[in-house]
Order: sequence, then C-alpha cells, then structure tokens
Amino acid sequence: MRRKLLLAVAVFVLTGGYLAYSGARSSFAYYMTVSELHNRVATVRDADIRLGGKVAATDLRWDQVAGRLQFIVAEGTHTIPVRYRGVVPDTFKPGAEVVVEGRYDGTTFAADRLFAKCPSKFEARTEEQ
Repeated sequence: MRRKLLLAVAVFVLTGGYLAYSGARSSFAYYMTVSELHNRVATVRDADIRLGGKVAATDLRWDQVAGRLQFIVAEGTHTIPVRYRGVVPDTFKPGAEVVVEGRYDGTTFAADRLFAKCPSKFEARTEEQ
C-alpha cells in the first residue's frame, strides 16, 4: 500500500514538473531592439524573439478584412519589416512604440503577437507648462 502511494505521488510530481517546464519554456524569448537584432541575426535566426521599436510611417499596409498587417519597426537607421496577422491594438499607429513576438528569418519578422505601448496620461510637466 505504501509503495502505491509513493508511486502515485512520484508520478504526480513528475507530471506537474513537466507541465510547469513546458509552459515556462514556451514563454522564453529574447528581448531585443532593432539594432541588437541586426547585430546578432546569425545567432538568433528562427529563435523566439521579442522585438521592440517604433512603427515607421512608411510601408504600412493593413488589410482589415483579412486581418493582415505589414509594417516596419525602426530604431535610428536600422529597420526590420514585420508581418502580422491578428487583432491590432487601438494604440497602433505610425510613431507608436511596439513590441512584437515571433521569429526572424533574416529578412522579415513573422509576428505572432503585437503589443502597442499606450501613451502615458501622466507625463512630467516641463518648466514652460
């Protein structure tokens, strides 16, 4: 009887550990800026990446019916084209700061998730204000 109980507890603990590990593993992703991705493209190709930058005002194409969005994420002079299919946040617009999650194949970033930073209502006042 005691062996059965120990075996059941061991199976339960191992199963729980495996589920926790596999769940955490799916959320692991490098966070990079556009220039960092340009510098490390060979080492992170086809890896899960979170990419942060600003939406460029050029080459923004959005097919609302199909839910497809193509845009460019920029940081300084570095740019990366992004393809995304899904729900687009209301705060998404040219010049907005975004974070996209997905994979980079060396030419285009295929995003699975898109997050747009909300402009803060509580910004520091300047002396002129």
